[in-house]
Amino acid sequence: MQEVYLNQGLFVLKDIFSNLQIKKVFFIIGKNSYSHAESLIDPYIKGIDVNFFTVPDSNFEAVIYGTRRLKQYSPDIVIAIGGGRVIDAAKLISTAVISIQNYEDIVKGKEKINEKIFPLLVMPTTAGTGSEATCFSVVYLQEKKYSIISKLLLPDIVIADSSLVQKMPDYLRSCSIFDAFSQAIESFWSIGADSSNRENSEKSITLINRHLQDYLNNDKETIKYMVEAAYLSGKAINESKTTLPHALSYFITSKYKIPHGHAVALTLGFVGKINASEGSKQLKKVMNNISDLLNIDLKNFDAHWYKLMKISGLEVNLSKLGIRKNDIELIVDSVNVERLKNHPLNISRNLLIDELNKML
Repeated sequence: MQEVYLNQGLFVLKDIFSNLQIKKVFFIIGKNSYSHAESLIDPYIKGIDVNFFTVPDSNFEAVIYGTRRLKQYSPDIVIAIGGGRVIDAAKLISTAVISIQNYEDIVKGKEKINEKIFPLLVMPTTAGTGSEATCFSVVYLQEKKYSIISKLLLPDIVIADSSLVQKMPDYLRSCSIFDAFSQAIESFWSIGADSSNRENSEKSITLINRHLQDYLNNDKETIKYMVEAAYLSGKAINESKTTLPHALSYFITSKYKIPHGHAVALTLGFVGKINASEGSKQLKKVMNNISDLLNIDLKNFDAHWYKLMKISGLEVNLSKLGIRKNDIELIVDSVNVERLKNHPLNISRNLLIDELNKML
């Protein structure tokens, strides 16, 4: 079972190192993410042998190289400090089972990860992805995005603390929190939803909705709420999995370089509207529950969502984001089938094309 410390401070590191008798630590960090955390971590690693690996990008070659470095060093524990990209890479590296011989089969799901050699502790420096709470890892292979799933990828220990969350540019901060917001909402309506993950989704949606404006206005007190909301959103999708907005987002991110949280949010508004108008009686009830959590009338779901995006500095006009009319069919036809299977309503290709065209 995952050991989790939410907004409890970093002193818990001392107890973890003592209890596990840690003498050697392999740190996996991002290019910039560790600069803010370094002074916070330093007091707890005095007298411990440490080795650092900086994740250069999300390509699988970085994972292979990191795995090689890890096996050479052979630490007592792996610690990842960074955003979702760094944590996703660390999940795969910590298994120490990926090599140049098997990486493509693992990426494409032809071979399963059945072994994990080193324990993994993660410390997120952004409030958004929820990667610290999930058993999947997103990587790129030949510029195509893949999601690798294995229960062994779930981090063993999580220290999610507001002191680690860096001051990001406003745009990236909005992208991150809308990633968590979208995950929580998708988890709530996913066909894989149950009472347990809906409880996590509900808490996440409520926290973000209540504190979003203050968070965007740089209120430091609200960071702790977003750290919790991000973790809860990750915990929710770990069971239910994501749905149509995520299925559409991968191509938007890879082709147009629109950050993931922004790409997902672009379609969530109109997908919610379609769920409410075209869905079954049960789905309409679920959409009413989501609207209650947002404190809005269901008929205003899409308008409210896109208003929140605009307030947060996230462009909703596809043309302004570089997406052209003749790209719309490409977006729909590139949908991620695995994520699509979790959606509670079969939405036609033509309807998706129509809705995307309205956003040009």
